[in-house]
Amino acid sequence: MNNGSITPAPWGHGPGTLQSVGLHRYIARTLRVSALHLPWAIAQQLNAEHQTGEGDETTPSHHAGLRIVELDDFNWRADVTADNIAAAQALGWHALRRLLRLAQTYQCEALEIARGSPVLPAILEFEVFPWP
Repeated sequence: MNNGSITPAPWGHGPGTLQSVGLHRYIARTLRVSALHLPWAIAQQLNAEHQTGEGDETTPSHHAGLRIVELDDFNWRADVTADNIAAAQALGWHALRRLLRLAQTYQCEALEIARGSPVLPAILEFEVFPWP
């Protein structure tokens, strides 16, 4: 028995072979940005809704059909869908809508907004709001 020989995987090696087996369907793309890209009033509304929930931090928000999940205090995740983009627009939450549209442009499946995440580069012209 030759312990040095390894049978290669049937799908081959390298990034080009990933597409051939459809692995790209299993890899999610998430845009992570700073919560400071949301005005304090919106962050407070989202945080307050989840604080009054049934104790389940993963319960989705239902503001005007917006489905956003709180992962932790001031840390949210939203699926990048046409419904979520429309809900953000209906609420007048233009900063959130712009972030969702940016994620959509780059074919992301989700948008994560967290206090510890970096702000977007200034060249993209996304406002950084002052928080108390």
